[in-house]
Amino acid sequence: MSEVKKGSSKVEGAEKFSTLKRKSVRGGLVALSSQGFTIAIQLASTVILARLLTPEDYGTLAMVTAVTAFAAMFRDLGLSAAAIQKKGLTAEQQSNLFWLNVLMGGFVAVLVAACAPFIARFYDKPELVDVTLVLSLNFIIVSMGAQHDALLVRRMQFGRISSARIAGAASSLVVSVVCALKGYAYWSLVWGTMTGGAISTLLLFVLSPFRPGLPCRGSGVRALVGFGANVTAFNFVNYFSRNLDKILIGKFVGADALGIYGRAYQLLVFPLLTLQGPINSVAFPAMSQLDSKSSNFRSYYCDVISILALLTMPLTAWMFISAEEIIILFLGVEWRPVIPFFSVLAIVGFIQPVAGMRGLILLSSGQSKRYLHQGLVCAIITTIAFILGISYGAIGIAWAYALTEWFLLVPLQLYAMKGTSIRFLDFVSSIRIPFLSSAFSIIIISQFDFEYGIRSLALKGVIVAAIGVVGALFSPVLRLRLFELLSRGESEGV
Repeated sequence: MSEVKKGSSKVEGAEKFSTLKRKSVRGGLVALSSQGFTIAIQLASTVILARLLTPEDYGTLAMVTAVTAFAAMFRDLGLSAAAIQKKGLTAEQQSNLFWLNVLMGGFVAVLVAACAPFIARFYDKPELVDVTLVLSLNFIIVSMGAQHDALLVRRMQFGRISSARIAGAASSLVVSVVCALKGYAYWSLVWGTMTGGAISTLLLFVLSPFRPGLPCRGSGVRALVGFGANVTAFNFVNYFSRNLDKILIGKFVGADALGIYGRAYQLLVFPLLTLQGPINSVAFPAMSQLDSKSSNFRSYYCDVISILALLTMPLTAWMFISAEEIIILFLGVEWRPVIPFFSVLAIVGFIQPVAGMRGLILLSSGQSKRYLHQGLVCAIITTIAFILGISYGAIGIAWAYALTEWFLLVPLQLYAMKGTSIRFLDFVSSIRIPFLSSAFSIIIISQFDFEYGIRSLALKGVIVAAIGVVGALFSPVLRLRLFELLSRGESEGV
């Protein structure tokens, strides 16, 4: 009898895991599509508003958003991540998290509003007082939808989340354009931002089944707050370590060098984050439902980084080998000094998307304290490397960044995997084929003398993609994962 029960539980577990992977495939496709729509709206906003507003209008908003972007780290307190990760989350716990979100959003709003006179005085622009006061209200608005968003993520209902975000971005664009046409100058951007936040939050309220109750005691929310506090502390540490390179270059090298470095970083990292973000957002709630010591946890993680490596490594290889064409064709001849920075940062971009998924292991397994610890170690070593690298100028910072990322790869992966079913060899075997095929494509392309231009850029892309596809087809594991991805996408009608 016990053997029958064990057999049936294994079947149920296999079916549950199969359903989870099917939801993940569908959610991943929806998240990537949503990201594409959002980026298209942002590009449209940039093109249209650039013809209606002045650089000074954008600069006025940027002066305030430099402060609000930092304050935004503390708005959520990591409570959304805690709600997504928590197994057996109760209605009382989520209601308490909702009120904590609102309370924290209100506290941050008051804090930012109190800073309004100081911001205006610092920049010597009195109009920034009103702009800061209005934008501070957005913290309250957005915080009210945090737990509604978390529940939809937890249930992997990414279609509803995408609808809310796309509607918010679209409404922000429409309001900004209408206000700009009426001559509201920088207020066009302010009202667009406020409208986008309000529409997204309103739709999350409508589309999410979560309805907050009154706050209550004894719901066991303290552990969730501790989890969120560790996540927030990590974000705080990570914020400074990831911006220290720009601070040092701006202080010790100059604005020109910072502009060159910043352009190289933005142009390289943006497409990688565009791919990593949606995949991570789908994988986190899925892996949070699994036992970190189970084979399913390991299998899911391997699937995730295999697909991510297959998408990002060939792309980075193409950008590395085509650095000159990309910079000159997209930015112009005057930006030629960006090329060496772009090439060095590509060394970081080659491994960073898959290496960065170590945070996924720690958070989905509930190890937020260890998540903070590895962030502290990474920040300390990166800071030391940047301080040493600045003596060689901006390019020294770029090399310090690249070498640190590779130096920390093995120890931080081992630390994240400790206590789980995942082994470092799982990581290596999952990225082996994309890694080798991308490296091979760089070697092959470097043997030929291509004519400069769009045609050369496209031809290099075709070669990298072809070698990547051949490598994937010759890998039984990747071939199986790609087949499952395509078949599940078809079965879901995507």
